[in-house]
Amino acid sequence: MRPFLLALCGAALLAFSACGKKAEVKTQVSELEKAFQTAAPGTPVQAGGPASNQAPLADANACVSLALSAVRTNDFAGGVIALQAVQRMSGLTAEQLMSVQRAMQAMTADLLVRASKGDAKAKADLAAIERTRSQ
Repeated sequence: MRPFLLALCGAALLAFSACGKKAEVKTQVSELEKAFQTAAPGTPVQAGGPASNQAPLADANACVSLALSAVRTNDFAGGVIALQAVQRMSGLTAEQLMSVQRAMQAMTADLLVRASKGDAKAKADLAAIERTRSQ
């Protein structure tokens, strides 16, 4: 009876931790969306110049929109890859850069959990992300 109870507790713990990862992704994506809606371009991390500041910010917003669309369709690899492009852009605020990093970490963590459970799509998504990092 005791081994069964232990196995049941272990299964419940895994189920709750998986639910937490989904919530974490949703939370971080929501924070990412807020950071790019409300952040003022007046406090860039890397100053580019007064006229060149708006174009990189517009490109960053386009990449973030692409990432958000990818996440809504459960394409976490597409979301991470789009956010990697945002990380390399200049003219972003510290808040924006932190929210990009946190969202990428949450999506990657979710993919890792799913891959560890044998999800073939998650494994393929992680491989796609790794290929972009090695280029």
